Amino acid sequence: MAGARGRRKGLGLRSTRAFTILSDRASVDADTPSTKIPPHYGFPPTIPSPFVGDLPTALDAILVFGSQYPQLKTLTHTLIQDVDHKTDWVNLFQSVLTAHAANPLDGRQLLEELLFLITRTLLPEQIAENRRFMYYVYGQRHTLATRLSLRYDMLRQWKKGSPNQNMTIESKEAPDPPITPPPVKNNPRFPNRRGLMPNIIPTLIAAPEYGYNKRQSDCMKHHITELDELLLFSDETVEKWGTVTLLVKLAAAVSHWQWLRENNETFYDMQVNNYAELDGKADDCDWVRDLKPPKEKDGES
Repeated sequence: MAGARGRRKGLGLRSTRAFTILSDRASVDADTPSTKIPPHYGFPPTIPSPFVGDLPTALDAILVFGSQYPQLKTLTHTLIQDVDHKTDWVNLFQSVLTAHAANPLDGRQLLEELLFLITRTLLPEQIAENRRFMYYVYGQRHTLATRLSLRYDMLRQWKKGSPNQNMTIESKEAPDPPITPPPVKNNPRFPNRRGLMPNIIPTLIAAPEYGYNKRQSDCMKHHITELDELLLFSDETVEKWGTVTLLVKLAAAVSHWQWLRENNETFYDMQVNNYAELDGKADDCDWVRDLKPPKEKDGES
């Protein structure tokens, strides 16, 4: 852990200053029917963003959370270590419920707190960092395909609108004067829980103060996926879930955070060679994912 924190701390601070987010509300692409886009994508962003966008900040948040909820020591210790895909997260979650079998609501509340740590802090921090890497990469590699597999919005399938178009949200510079964002929805029953930001996605995808070139503008559009839903879980929605649903959603959230953490580590390592691994045609680049349907075999209709 110390190695990762020491290695990346400078990157986070330098990049945050260079990528000060002063932008307006993300707007819906003209080729995507606005009736298919939920209204929260049009909320104005919070300026400046509350997310630093680096791994050390996320790890610090886990440490603070662990001090508040020592009952989850095994889980927080595992979260803070390097990613291990052999971790049986569901078993770890169930162990919390078992340990609080005499008071089941206590175990469930602990898992809900962990879910909101991931969806309201850990994932947003890594998405912010991922978009910063995207900004650098698309600025330097002008022919790089949009469907870069290291993107945060490539973790899940891109959603389609009508007529069968990718549902995307454009990232623009801020209007002057800025528009007041919607308030954070804090829950007074849980003072340690970060409040829900209704405008979390517009905040994360907002353009930098100095904008983009044409190529960056196209590539920095946000593609709507199921990842978006994780960021917008409300307290009321989660409280209504059954235990099985909670465990499934929690496992999905932690898996997405781990995948994204690894993608950002790969981006970071590529900086040494100025992202040379991303050179070449899209069909020849291992980091570009083909989203086109497979061609029909000969003789098939």
